[in-house]
Amino acid sequence: MAYDLLDLRSRVRTKIKDSSYSASAIDGFINDAITEIADLYPWTYFQKVVDDPLVVGDNTHPQQSDHQITTGLALIHPTQTTSYWDITDYRKPWREFFDRYPNASVLNNSQPTTWTEYGNLIYFNCPADLAYTLRQYYQKTPTELTADADVPDLPINFREAIVLGAAYRCEEERDNYDIAAVLQNRFNDRVSDLMTRFANDSMTGPDVVVMPTGYRDDRW
Repeated sequence: MAYDLLDLRSRVRTKIKDSSYSASAIDGFINDAITEIADLYPWTYFQKVVDDPLVVGDNTHPQQSDHQITTGLALIHPTQTTSYWDITDYRKPWREFFDRYPNASVLNNSQPTTWTEYGNLIYFNCPADLAYTLRQYYQKTPTELTADADVPDLPINFREAIVLGAAYRCEEERDNYDIAAVLQNRFNDRVSDLMTRFANDSMTGPDVVVMPTGYRDDRW
């Protein structure tokens, strides 16, 4: 059987011994379980890199729709495209940023350096003077599974954990709290095992940015 939403739903029904349990409810619990797993550790499976052009004259840039946590930010010059400038460490807490740059949008266009995040926007210390490419490294939110053939972002090794996570939610919804507690403990144990197996060997940590070949931490 394929590792997809249909497969996961069938396994959850088997786990809770109820072949008629609402498919839509199970699907919701499956997505909740995946989100819970994603929130426990910055897994590589939810890492994403996106290149977006900055608009000349603007000092803000919209976040990606699936953005959760920014782990790195770099500028790529519009013509000197082999040069990268890592501005990750120039991030300021939003209160400090807005105290220092209360009206950055009216400043002269220049190369952005300092930045912060507030709401669904990235704010820079000045409007961009060129159409730089903004390379954003971030942890994304899990892709919601809606169609039977949808495959989770997590690899098949996580299938049992996803099923257990959805199953304990089903039992809670049926007020079977003792059974739910047993399944939740098994879920926690399984995720802990997976974290030990995969996370320690594969993660560089949320604050580390691996830049491409040719990266330079200086101005062009």
